[in-house]
Amino acid sequence: MKYNSIASKFEKLSGIETDFINIITGYKTDHNKKIIASPFLFIPPEVSAAFNIITIKIPDFILNKTGITDNLKSLYDAVVVSDRTSFCNRNISPDSSYIFKTPEGFGEDASVSLHNEIMLMLKELFDIDIKSINIETLKKETAVYEKLRRLVRSISALRSENRFLLTNTQLTLIFETALILPPETAISFISPVLEEMKKVMENEIVKINEKDESFKIKGMLYGGRSIPSDIAHSIEESGILLIEDDSCTGRRLFDISLNSESEYIFYELLDAYSYRALTPCLRSVNERYELLYKLLKNFNIEAVIFYKDDNCGDSREEIDYLRIKMMRDGIDPLVIDKNNYKEIIEGYVSRL
Repeated sequence: MKYNSIASKFEKLSGIETDFINIITGYKTDHNKKIIASPFLFIPPEVSAAFNIITIKIPDFILNKTGITDNLKSLYDAVVVSDRTSFCNRNISPDSSYIFKTPEGFGEDASVSLHNEIMLMLKELFDIDIKSINIETLKKETAVYEKLRRLVRSISALRSENRFLLTNTQLTLIFETALILPPETAISFISPVLEEMKKVMENEIVKINEKDESFKIKGMLYGGRSIPSDIAHSIEESGILLIEDDSCTGRRLFDISLNSESEYIFYELLDAYSYRALTPCLRSVNERYELLYKLLKNFNIEAVIFYKDDNCGDSREEIDYLRIKMMRDGIDPLVIDKNNYKEIIEGYVSRL
C-alpha cells in the first residue's frame, strides 16, 4: 500500500470476519430489525427495509464453508436464493431457504413480476402485506441505500484517477463490506476510507506522474463470483486501467441511482431494478448484452478481459457469445485463465 494513512483506515474493515457474528446480532438487537441473507444480492433491498427487514449478502468467509445451514439459521431470520441453479447455492440446503423466482426480461412486465415475487416473499416469510408499505418510510430507507451506493462509487472514481490510492484487494474489501453489512453499519465502516482518500488528493500528496498517464487503454474485467486481486493487479501493471468490472460482487452492483424524494419511488425503484444486468446465473446472456455490454462504448471501454472462473460454469459459458459481440462492436476481447493471464495480457499490450 503506497499511502499508509489510507491503509490505516482498513483496520476496522479487516476485522469484520472475526467480529461478524457480534456485529450482526448486535445490530438486530439495537435496531429491532430482521435480516434476510442471500449468497448474492438480486432483490431490491429498499422494499423490505421499509418493513424493518434488512437484506444483505452472505459473506464469502461463511459461504465457502460446508455444513453452514445451522449457522445461517442462527444468524439470519431468513435465507433467500434464486430459483436459478447456481454454484453459490451449493452449500445452502433447499429446505432451509426461500426460493425467489427471478423475473425474466426488463421494463414494465419485469417490474410487475418483480413486485409480485417480493409480495409473495414478504407474505410467506413474515406475513407482511406489501400493500401496507409506507411510502415515506420507503423514501427514508432508499436514501440510506443511495448514500451507501454513492459512497462506493466515489471511492471507485477516485481510485480510477490514481490506482495507487487503493490496491485491488482493498477495493474488493470495500465492495464486500458494503454488501454483507446493514447499510448504516457499512457506511460507518467505509466512510473513513473515502475521507482519507480525499485528504491525500487535496494535500497534493499524489504526484502528477503517479496518475494514469502510464495506462494505454481502459478496460473492463469480466468474471464469475469474484476475480482474484492478483490477476487484476497484474493487468493494471501491464498498462490496462480497469475502470469497470462484471463480476457478482464488484462495483457494478452499486451503479443504480434513485431519487429517494420522488412520490413515485416505489414504481421507479422496481423499474430501475428490472434493468439491472445481474449475473450469468440470473439472466440470459442476450439480455445481459443488451443491458450492459452494448453500452460499453459509452464508457470509453476499449477492451474486455474475460476471466474463466473455474468455480462458475455460468460465467464460462457466456464468454464465447460475448467475445464475438465485442469484436463486432469494436471492443477488443481477451480471454484469460489463472494460468495464462500474464502471457496473454502482456502480448496484447505490446501490440498497442
